[in-house]
Amino acid sequence: MRNIIKPKRDIKPFDIKDYSVLTYQKHNMENIKKFYPFFKSRMIDIPTQKAFAQHFVLASHKTADNKPRFYKNLSFPLHIPGKEEVVGFEERGKPRLDGSSGYKGKALGSNSSEGLWIASPNGTALKDAKHVLWFESAYDAMAYYQLHAPYDPHLGDAVFLSTGGNPTVMQFRGVIKEAQEACHHLCFDNDMAGKQFVANFNRELSNLKANLPKVPEDMKEYMATLINKDDIYSGQEDFLPNEVYEAYAKYFDACDELHDMSHSHLCCKEDVHEQAVKVAQLRNEYHKAMTDKLSIGSELAHLKDLGTYHVPEWALCAMENGDYEGLNDEETKVLNDFIGKHFPDGYVMTVDWDDYRELDVMPAFGTRNENALVQRGESPYLAVKTYAVSFRHPTMRETEALANLTVMREVPQDGSKDWNDQLIRQEIEKAQQEAKEEIRTTHAGIDLNNDGEIAVSESDEKKHTYHRGR
Repeated sequence: MRNIIKPKRDIKPFDIKDYSVLTYQKHNMENIKKFYPFFKSRMIDIPTQKAFAQHFVLASHKTADNKPRFYKNLSFPLHIPGKEEVVGFEERGKPRLDGSSGYKGKALGSNSSEGLWIASPNGTALKDAKHVLWFESAYDAMAYYQLHAPYDPHLGDAVFLSTGGNPTVMQFRGVIKEAQEACHHLCFDNDMAGKQFVANFNRELSNLKANLPKVPEDMKEYMATLINKDDIYSGQEDFLPNEVYEAYAKYFDACDELHDMSHSHLCCKEDVHEQAVKVAQLRNEYHKAMTDKLSIGSELAHLKDLGTYHVPEWALCAMENGDYEGLNDEETKVLNDFIGKHFPDGYVMTVDWDDYRELDVMPAFGTRNENALVQRGESPYLAVKTYAVSFRHPTMRETEALANLTVMREVPQDGSKDWNDQLIRQEIEKAQQEAKEEIRTTHAGIDLNNDGEIAVSESDEKKHTYHRGR
């Protein structure tokens, strides 16, 4: 027979006001004793509890039936990255009498898709974190801290996260966007599911890199004016670089004209419709100019712009293909001098075949005009046909997508399934070793009668007292 439980419908969103909450008081032993049963079976010691004291509570909630019963659980508050509101609890009940784990789950109405347990012993904010550690449960996070804190004095500055089970895409996105400068330590369980969570994180990181704006130098001033950081169009357009501002201005003027045509009642429907089509086209061009400038949709930003020069036609083949055939010694020298001066690391070039000058007396470089009166303002070069050529650095980019974000995978070195299992195993082994040391110390002594055995009465550790009567 199976106990079939009907699912609850129309669950209202989580509200912390529905709970009676008891906080952890570091210097009140009577208070600490109330938390003791939840941590004892997990072998999480009091110093570790005190380190995370601000990040868990005992929460009591009255049952839905008419009986005056309350559920009390160790509760880890869930937050959406970047927000202060508590959107749920990761809950743990008391262990059962047989020693097995008690209830675990999340409070009704919790925002499990976005909310995480976010904790730092030293109060480091997620956006300021240099190290972010991911776990599937808060117990694992606290166990990791207890195992490593004695050897890493800076671990208290890290931010510990618990997904409360299977991590979601929204949890990944929220944390990555908030902690773009951090090293992310993926400390998920050492099993197939944990390995899959690591793969999911890396996949979402790649997707996010492609869709986040990469801000080049000439866009930083505009991006600083954004009213909504998630809306790239919410800034002050006056700060846009020229090429993007021109696209915006055309779109704005077309919109203004469409508004006048629609409200003047002097234009036929066909003309208004034609203007509306033009507005839609210009809006798409503005959108493309903005997304291209911010490299949205590509993982890496544009290569660094090294400038645009009007290059003599005779030098194009040599610059594009390395074909110097037909160039005399003077032309070869001036070309190599130009490249060495402006592009010592190399270049990537793009020729604008529509932008040319038939008789350019001021090319980027060229054959010298020996008869030119330079002191009178004449060009030092012979007139030549030139094309506009844009140059970019071969490897350096305007800005990297999440350039400072790194990822590390961490698993228990002893092969344990998770960090709490490693802690429990380590504490049991330590207790057993201490017990052996105590037994060995108790029977240590000197063989006074040289019979090969150490009698209890001969031990320096145990002294017998004899009472003599009269």
